Amino acid sequence: MTPAPALAGAWVAPEGGQQIWTTAAGEREGVSFYESSAYWEIPISGDASVIAAPWYEQNYDTAEGWRAETTVALKGVVLRNGADVMAVQAGALWVSNPPDGCSEGGAELRLLGGRSFGEGRFVNMEGAVRGLEGGCNSQRIDISAGFRPRSNWLVMGQVFFDSPEDGDQVTRAQLTLVRFGDSGRGLQIGIGAASMTGHRRRHSW
Repeated sequence: MTPAPALAGAWVAPEGGQQIWTTAAGEREGVSFYESSAYWEIPISGDASVIAAPWYEQNYDTAEGWRAETTVALKGVVLRNGADVMAVQAGALWVSNPPDGCSEGGAELRLLGGRSFGEGRFVNMEGAVRGLEGGCNSQRIDISAGFRPRSNWLVMGQVFFDSPEDGDQVTRAQLTLVRFGDSGRGLQIGIGAASMTGHRRRHSW
């Protein structure tokens, strides 16, 4: 099982903000792992919000036995046209195990675009460029699509592609089902898979 990080889309959270939590345990390349991530979004206006997205993994293929990363960013809508929305997100990045020659601190710039098709159907696409001090850069593409067969159910498919300039290219896909309660809170469960190509390096993701 390979869950994606807890991420939202191009739309700014409604008043009161939102929180998303994910957690999973599984095995990857014969190595057991446990990981958890969170996403907090606090709107500061109708077109802007502050975001914090920490991620943590306990594993057995690093000397420390764990790795983590955190992004703190500002997201702002730059285009809104009916059902279409586009936003830009920029913020600070920290990773616990940077590649050799680079520091733990850096920055991330993300472009987000979404489209709603009505009746609970949507598509969201994001492209990100990340850089750590010392010249370690990577690019990411995230694609999500979902629909609501009923008002309290959401079916969602997601694909995530991570391509560091020095390291493995990782592609992950997952299919999830979300059940919303009367309070608006949801419980999400799903299955996923991942593939890795290139020379194996230990990157946090």
